[in-house]
Amino acid sequence: MRRLFSKSLDIISQIAIVLILISGLIGGWQAGGILGGVGGLIGGFIISTVIFGALFIFMDISDYTRRTAEALERQNP
Repeated sequence: MRRLFSKSLDIISQIAIVLILISGLIGGWQAGGILGGVGGLIGGFIISTVIFGALFIFMDISDYTRRTAEALERQNP
């Protein structure tokens, strides 16, 4: 069950990253044309990297902690 939630969160995060990039591009395009679109895309990239980068790090820490606990349980009968 935990793996299902983890995979679901991963997929939702990837979709959200794409949506943030598209919204930054469209918003920037409407505000300033081509240069605004590029600026919006760069801004969306920075925002999504900060938000979802931290989320992916926390998910990896949780996964590695679980794997370490399983390895220690197998090692000590």
